[in-house]
Amino acid sequence: MKKILLREYGSVDVLFERYEALPTIMENQLVVKLAATGVNDVDVAIRKNGFPATVLSKKKLPHSLGHEFSGIVTQVGKNVTKFKVGDHVIGLNPLDTYSENIVIDENAIIDKVPKELDLIPLGGLLVAALPAWSAVILEGKVKANQRVLIHGGAGGVGSMAIQFAKNAGAYVITTARARDKEYVESLGADEVIDYQNEDFEELVKDVDLVVHLVDKNTQDKSFSVIKSGGKLMSPSVVPDQEKAEQYNVEAKFIRGDTSSETRASIIDLYSNNKLSIHVDKIYPFSLEGVKTAHTDFEKGPNRGKKIIKFDE
Repeated sequence: MKKILLREYGSVDVLFERYEALPTIMENQLVVKLAATGVNDVDVAIRKNGFPATVLSKKKLPHSLGHEFSGIVTQVGKNVTKFKVGDHVIGLNPLDTYSENIVIDENAIIDKVPKELDLIPLGGLLVAALPAWSAVILEGKVKANQRVLIHGGAGGVGSMAIQFAKNAGAYVITTARARDKEYVESLGADEVIDYQNEDFEELVKDVDLVVHLVDKNTQDKSFSVIKSGGKLMSPSVVPDQEKAEQYNVEAKFIRGDTSSETRASIIDLYSNNKLSIHVDKIYPFSLEGVKTAHTDFEKGPNRGKKIIKFDE
């Protein structure tokens, strides 16, 4: 089987292709033939600079990249009870989804999905959806009629956060480029601020929650638009607790919740057409395809998800 790995950290030219034997499994493991994997900030950042402090799981070179996947179960160990050959699945397999096949424990982050769903967009669901769910639902605790400001609404996490907040009944404000106005409105945004030409501090006040997905400067400025007792949730930058105290705001750096309950809620919304994944572009699983996907991701702007598709 084909894998794409890193020989060192740097430009896309550090990526290389290698063929390995098909994986063998233990009694509680299964083999998944991958259908798709998403391109994410963490993959590009690790490829360029190695592991940031926020990444808990580190590997030695050479290692692969990729975190999320969709695919079909092709083999199960004799003690596996939750899955069978032919099941369509999605999951997380950190730093090992640039591979035609993966081995994963049945109790890892992997879930069955209905077979009628297209596996290609589903390969880009979890890395964006899990932190968005944590920010909006688990930690943000958004309720109907609350006001939510989402910075970077056109990106992968932002597009999910808009939909989760809207499903919860909130009034959703988001910052985006002017070119993305119609797109974020289609996701449910009630108000769109063109951050390149408008100052959100002048246009927004008394929000219950800020979901911060961009730079530190924007985060620091966001405290002033949150009502006293409100919240700021960020999976991208650790919030300044002195500012949080100054403005009487609960501010947290969050990671995506990976519990089975959260995953089931997200899959249920998607299966019932209450959640969509916008696929910006699809790339073939080849060395040049992966290089191009990374290059395009770095150039931006990124609307929704870029997906690497494996051969059928």
